[in-house]
Amino acid sequence: MKLMAVSDLHGNLDGLDPSGCDVVAVAGDFSKMYGFGYWHVYSQTGWIKKKFFDFVSSYPDVQFVVTPGNHDLSFDPRYNSNDWRADLQDCPQNLRFLVDSGAEILGLKFWGTPWVPPISGVWAFEADDKKQKLAFSLIPNGVDVLISHSPPRIPDRELDVSDFGTTKSRPFGSWMLADAVSEKKPRYMFCGHIHTGDHAPAEFAGSTVYNVSRLNESYEIRYEPLILDVQPATEDNI
Repeated sequence: MKLMAVSDLHGNLDGLDPSGCDVVAVAGDFSKMYGFGYWHVYSQTGWIKKKFFDFVSSYPDVQFVVTPGNHDLSFDPRYNSNDWRADLQDCPQNLRFLVDSGAEILGLKFWGTPWVPPISGVWAFEADDKKQKLAFSLIPNGVDVLISHSPPRIPDRELDVSDFGTTKSRPFGSWMLADAVSEKKPRYMFCGHIHTGDHAPAEFAGSTVYNVSRLNESYEIRYEPLILDVQPATEDNI
């Protein structure tokens, strides 16, 4: 199976072409954000239902699995008085949204979790350690592909450190998520959130972890989507 992984599109679908792929996994912050408040969320939902749905529908032979991120306010009940499932119930048949939930696609088991460590208290899916631990405890064993908006905090790696050219940020990854990955051992993990974090694969506790954000910190396209050949788990590749 050919799998494309990408995150942090922030509404920019330019040049994104999954032709020839079987599955596209999106690790959050995929939609265009207009601002905070009901009308801004209404506009974001409209973008998803029109622009994103049209994009997905233009690739009917590709399965899309999407986990929201902290900019995808339409999925957070603090900002959207409607249930996102009702808002987006007419989504294309080849599109699945995963919010602390899973799906099996072409023999692969996916799980999606949107939670991130606290930033400023105004973003979607911010969670303290206790709430993160609870959310990540839901990740089942035997997952082939874990899709998380937050990166895990991996010692000696910088998937969660922004590179501003001359300076680097502090680490923004989640220790709670790192613990969950170490325990549950998904075969692959795709994350984003920190745009210019190290995009090289990180081998961690039996999992291969990738930061797959597409934009830089100026919200310009910098990275190409990750393309992997992934096969269902067997005794030979577990």
